[in-house]
Amino acid sequence: MILPTCLKGIVIVLAAAAAFIEGAQPPATIHYNGKEFYINGINVPWNSFGSDMGTHYQWGALYSSSFFDTFFRECGNFGVNCVRLWIHCDGRTSPEFDDNGYVTGLDDNFLSDFDDILEIAATNDVMVMPCLWSFDMTKDFTSTAGKYAGMHADLIQDSGKTRSYINNALIPMVSHLDGSCNLFAWEIINEPEWSIEGPGNTAQLVSAEEMVRFCAMIAEAIHLNSRKMVTVGAACLKWCSPRQPPAEAHYWCDSSLKAAYNKPQAVLDFYQIHYYDWMFNVDWGYDPFQQSKTPAYWKLDKPALIGESPAAAGKYTMKQMVDSAFAHGYAGIMPWSYNADDGVGGWDACKTELKAFRDAHPSLVDFDCGAAVIGDARRKSSRRPPRPLVDFVNNASPEMERVEIFDVQGNLVRSHGLSDAGSALPRMGEGVYVWRVVDRHNRVVFSSKSIIAGRTGLK
Repeated sequence: MILPTCLKGIVIVLAAAAAFIEGAQPPATIHYNGKEFYINGINVPWNSFGSDMGTHYQWGALYSSSFFDTFFRECGNFGVNCVRLWIHCDGRTSPEFDDNGYVTGLDDNFLSDFDDILEIAATNDVMVMPCLWSFDMTKDFTSTAGKYAGMHADLIQDSGKTRSYINNALIPMVSHLDGSCNLFAWEIINEPEWSIEGPGNTAQLVSAEEMVRFCAMIAEAIHLNSRKMVTVGAACLKWCSPRQPPAEAHYWCDSSLKAAYNKPQAVLDFYQIHYYDWMFNVDWGYDPFQQSKTPAYWKLDKPALIGESPAAAGKYTMKQMVDSAFAHGYAGIMPWSYNADDGVGGWDACKTELKAFRDAHPSLVDFDCGAAVIGDARRKSSRRPPRPLVDFVNNASPEMERVEIFDVQGNLVRSHGLSDAGSALPRMGEGVYVWRVVDRHNRVVFSSKSIIAGRTGLK
């Protein structure tokens, strides 16, 4: 069956009344928490593939707060406002499965690790776009990474197993994290087309209808249980455009998703497309960086984010890609990557251009987690250290020794060395806390108060 294409729409742009032409476009943005943002991002995409949160049944817990503290500090220093972080990947560590392939839940460390990552990011005023799955879920890594590492085509093909993931892992996760000021959007799956019969090349393959239904069911569940946006990381404009030819399909438009799973909330909020140099061709290329290849050319009816592009120079330099994404009307760019170490480019290859772009467009890029408003007043507070404390610690003299946290009754709750204040964020209950910085002579040299709101159950 050929999935239906979407009707031609209007791309949402900062200057909404501007007419589109096939050439330079007004800068596009994505609306989040009362502000328009241009995504000046980076793919992390992991420290330990598929195991950055939770507990692997053989390897144990591999979460590293020190890695993420360094990473997000670097992002803040170089003007990155959003990162793309992979979560389950192939399923090796999360979620948890029974012997029949049904999802039973998340392990005890998963959500607390996730909390810490978001809180460290918030301290550095960086948004996070978690990517739940990847086409790796239909690869076979079982010989090297354990019995759950891939070979999960049945999770896509069997709607009952999809529902077990939604009910036992997804809904608890998105509900728990719904109040996070910097959780920008949920990405359902990275490059699902490589798991689809036809373009796919993984050990297992599923039909296009099965994959689209899987994504539609997850999109609906996220929309029904949180206020966050939803997207899919399409491998190429070849499969994310109604302009056919040169594109071949648009799996991710509203009509395609609803043809597979006819529910009102089974839609995406913005598109995400990827680019690598194999897609370059002046005539038929699936290329967002050519002057004529704008979202209007591709007939995209929602904002389009370039979620992956090489950081290493190839057909284009990093500066050309950063500048072209903005000039052509895309909603942002997220180079690959901080530390994937796969020859496509690294942090040093892109950080200078990302910083230069931020410095040229601070009003479109800068994100302040403390200023974000999500729902009721309780969500204006957070579990992170207050900004005055962070600023003080960042400029502290060698005399400063530790940070102490007291409850309103004056009881000492936590004490951290000054160097750990940003990364060792406390997991404390809801309430009012006083943070103090103490020098080596045990003198209080700074204090600040913060309110910490509970996460679970806030609607």
